Amino acid sequence: MLSDFIIGSAVGLMVMIVHLLSTLLIYYFVHLIGTRMNERRVLFLVISLIVLYLVLFLCVCLSVSIWALTYYQMGFAGRFSDAFYTAMLNYTTLGPGGSAEILKTRLFGPMTAASGILMFGWAVSLMVYIIQLHLPAILKNRWGGTAEN
Repeated sequence: MLSDFIIGSAVGLMVMIVHLLSTLLIYYFVHLIGTRMNERRVLFLVISLIVLYLVLFLCVCLSVSIWALTYYQMGFAGRFSDAFYTAMLNYTTLGPGGSAEILKTRLFGPMTAASGILMFGWAVSLMVYIIQLHLPAILKNRWGGTAEN
């Protein structure tokens, strides 16, 4: 059980690093493009949120793939597709449903779910950041004020 905890913690750390790299990519994009689009904040907000969604969706898929690879290597599933399905159910905290593989994971299921909860919270904070960065200026412009940003 201790080895499962150590392996699960290492996988969780790898997933966190994937999200950190995604965050840096998003931050770089938002600030690079944002300095050039002061007059078109609505368009920039829309583009930023679309890019955010795409990057975070790929990030979640990569994170689930890391967990799935761990499940597969540990022998929790006979096929990688089953391991991916199981990891996706755990990561999104949907629960076992009809998957027998989840019962084999023991400690990995809850650790995957904890990782997913933390990373989804991280993703929400990025969305809030982007909206807070641009929405106040959009609303000021719409109501006749001037944007400070």
